[in-house]
Amino acid sequence: MSDIHNINLTNNTGNEEVLKKAYLTRQEVLKVAARMIRNHGYHGTSTKMIADELGVSKSTFFHHIKSKQDMLFEILNEPMQRVFPGLQEIYSRQISPTEKLKLAVSNHILRLVESSEIVSVLLQERDCIKPPYSEVLETVRDGYVKIFHSIIEEGVASGEFQIVEPKMAVFAILGMCNWLVQWYNPEGEVSAQTIVEMYSDFALRLVRP
Repeated sequence: MSDIHNINLTNNTGNEEVLKKAYLTRQEVLKVAARMIRNHGYHGTSTKMIADELGVSKSTFFHHIKSKQDMLFEILNEPMQRVFPGLQEIYSRQISPTEKLKLAVSNHILRLVESSEIVSVLLQERDCIKPPYSEVLETVRDGYVKIFHSIIEEGVASGEFQIVEPKMAVFAILGMCNWLVQWYNPEGEVSAQTIVEMYSDFALRLVRP
């Protein structure tokens, strides 16, 4: 029988540690780590600080995370794994480039506001990630940008869009969307859906004649 079924719960710090280790999830560790890195920076956040915030020992922390770089990779990779499948599905649809771009912007923003704290870490601390983790993230990022680029090129080819530098348009659109994490407040006056509608319109104005 496991330790969790044999422990006495009365005033025993060792037992508390067993309970926390049993019930603590990897996702909870990453969520707390992302918040602390956002507040203190990657280099200003130690694994001991994160373990203390979670109320566990460093050994319990490393039961969930292999290393600090592994932790940062998981944090930075999570938003890409949320947003990429949606973009791939949108691109595969038999719809106009205009509709694809509107849906692509919507997908990006809605996934971003769901994970704004983690996305903020992605944008602020991406230079701290080292190989081989950085190479994986770069491959995913480049694939994501390529799909946006292809949507705009399709629009240019069909005559719906008129822009000389599609790649620059992609960077402008994604930069505009990503900046949301600096000011968006889910409890504020502007809803995520309102932002989707406004930013989709901004994106289309950028590429249409």
